[in-house]
Amino acid sequence: MFDIVQKKWVFFGISIVLCLISIVSLIFRGFNLDTDFSGGIALTYEVKGEDFSTEDMSAIVSEALGAGKSASSVQKSGDDVIIKVGYDKDITDEERTEFSNTVRDSITTALEEKFGKAEYDSAAAAEPEEDEAEAAAAIASSEPDASAEPDASAEPATAAAAATQAPTAGGNLVSGVRLSSMDDISPSSGRELARSALWMSLLACAAILLYVTFRFEFTSGCVAVLALAHDVLILLGIYSILQISVNINFIAAVLTVLGYTIVIMDRIRENTRNSRKESYGEIANNSIWQTMTRSINTTITTLLTIGMVFIIGVASIKAFALPIIIGIVIGFFSSVFITGPLWATWRDSAVTAKRAAAGNGKSKSKKK
Repeated sequence: MFDIVQKKWVFFGISIVLCLISIVSLIFRGFNLDTDFSGGIALTYEVKGEDFSTEDMSAIVSEALGAGKSASSVQKSGDDVIIKVGYDKDITDEERTEFSNTVRDSITTALEEKFGKAEYDSAAAAEPEEDEAEAAAAIASSEPDASAEPDASAEPATAAAAATQAPTAGGNLVSGVRLSSMDDISPSSGRELARSALWMSLLACAAILLYVTFRFEFTSGCVAVLALAHDVLILLGIYSILQISVNINFIAAVLTVLGYTIVIMDRIRENTRNSRKESYGEIANNSIWQTMTRSINTTITTLLTIGMVFIIGVASIKAFALPIIIGIVIGFFSSVFITGPLWATWRDSAVTAKRAAAGNGKSKSKKK
């Protein structure tokens, strides 16, 4: 039987290298933050009459935005496409409104040139006058009195709202492009969401530490939290290196990975109670191999399930499934090759420290 604990420094070395690469990437490359965190606009278009791929849509959007600017994410779901564009740093409210309108107009124009302007079915065209009357009444009710002073700050918002809602008044889309919705997320809201996500992750780690400490022991709790932190750090590093868009689905997936059960701790506890002469390294190695079949089966069945969701799911589901897939693979590696050896090393170090302290105490008493 292969002694995993004896070869622990090989696996520790792999983990240290992966963690260092992740840290370096996080420092120098950072994240490709979605508008959920960085702030920005999310434009939802309905496209009919011509099939398109996400890559085609990304190329059109990049060309429309111009050099030096790109969409943070482009997601396709059936006939709909969601285009998210983040704001520049330190942007003012006036600049946000101008930026949103410019981006919306540029992307809409580019899409209409490619797929054509919106055309609606005959049923919707049968009542144009009624639709126009309702639209005119809605605009009239929102307009200020001619005698009143115009509110300049309200004009951009009114224009943006009209541009967002006007295309949806035509009925069922037959061909062309229609802007279905436009959402605006301020940078301050994104920062607040990022802080909340960080606190949730820290609270999850603290809860896991308390539970494992109460259920097993403090050493096991610390090892479990270190293993989970190791998994999350490498997961973050992969997202940073590949510049995969980080959104709220990513945070939900990270919290799911944090709750991934480390079954080896339970087996280590049982073997520690029943052991008589085995060392901590032998206990850890035996526990690893006793749970190896279960770990492999759990990982494979989970990967098959979430893998199918990733393959056949829509873009939003894929964004949630991808970090879970990465987390499961990293979690298997850490639970088999890191957690047990780290626990054995920690316990051996504690025993060595106690013996050294006891030896120093005896030598001092003899001198006296």
